[in-house]
Amino acid sequence: MVVNDRYFPPQKLSSFLNELSGRIQIDLLGKSVKNSPIYGLKIGSGIKKILIWSQMHGNETTCTRALCELIKVILNSESYKKNISFLIIPQLNPDGAEEYSRFNLNKIDLNRDAITLSQPESRVLNMMFWKFKPDYCFNLHDQRSVFSAGDSKNAAIISFLSPAVDNVKTISDSRKESMLLIAEINRTLQKKIPGQVGRYNDAYNENCFGDNFSKNGIPTLLFEAGHTGEDYSRSFSKDILLLSMKSALNSIINKTFLKRLTKDYFKIPENREKYVDLIINNATVVDQDLIYHKRQIAILYNEVLKDQGIILQPIFHSHAKRLELYSHRVIQLDKELSLNKINFKKNQIIDFSFFSNK
Repeated sequence: MVVNDRYFPPQKLSSFLNELSGRIQIDLLGKSVKNSPIYGLKIGSGIKKILIWSQMHGNETTCTRALCELIKVILNSESYKKNISFLIIPQLNPDGAEEYSRFNLNKIDLNRDAITLSQPESRVLNMMFWKFKPDYCFNLHDQRSVFSAGDSKNAAIISFLSPAVDNVKTISDSRKESMLLIAEINRTLQKKIPGQVGRYNDAYNENCFGDNFSKNGIPTLLFEAGHTGEDYSRSFSKDILLLSMKSALNSIINKTFLKRLTKDYFKIPENREKYVDLIINNATVVDQDLIYHKRQIAILYNEVLKDQGIILQPIFHSHAKRLELYSHRVIQLDKELSLNKINFKKNQIIDFSFFSNK
């Protein structure tokens, strides 16, 4: 399966920015390892200042696509422009975006570089944080398709985190504010996707930018666009992320988040890795010369860039008589099929193309 919508390289961002020419202030904030430009967009003149960055992991593109839509909404909203000053970095990692890689060109995870600041992209984000002095930070990401909202059967279409400020997970004033904002967003989302909002574990990691900015007293919200069903273009997830960001902005302007409580935040179920992409039922499996009948096979999809599109490459996860997993798709074989040509090892690439029409 090829998913064209998921690839968002620097060329797509440039085309989008060209559409905004004359309507928005676009600054060159710095350059990547490959000397690609890192842009900052300034919109609005309000007292409250919000720093938003996206695609620090180059293969996490749902957030950038949603952010582009949000930018258009902001430009057409007098309320947003009057009440908020935005600094938006739509693509912090252009080299990773071009290669569809989590990492930058030096194979560094930028979200583990907040302390050492060894990479030019990390230094751009850190510099703009201290220069802009935001009142809020929105940290936009994509999460894998493996997460359920708690232990339920519900896939996490979106997840949030109010990052910790220390190892004991102190609820500082700024962290409490981000918790209340997330609780207010969740209140909005439950009307749209009941039971499909997740919350990330808040173990502290000083090397992550969200934790670092939160530690420095700025309410920081981690947004993670998730997955459901066979929406591998993540069109629906994009819409939910856009709705979430608009909810946050409206709540900041109207202060409705102050009606929420920290316990409302902790009521959001913590993510669990309960999902795989595909489960095949009633298969005969030959695994290291042992034959297993009527097995369930769990498959994950690895996303691979090819010809400007993303190929979903099946890889083996596990097999069992009864898997304790949920899946986004199930294939029920009419009769047992022997897969004795496959050496079943964790993360082994498997050609399951012959299942596509069954």
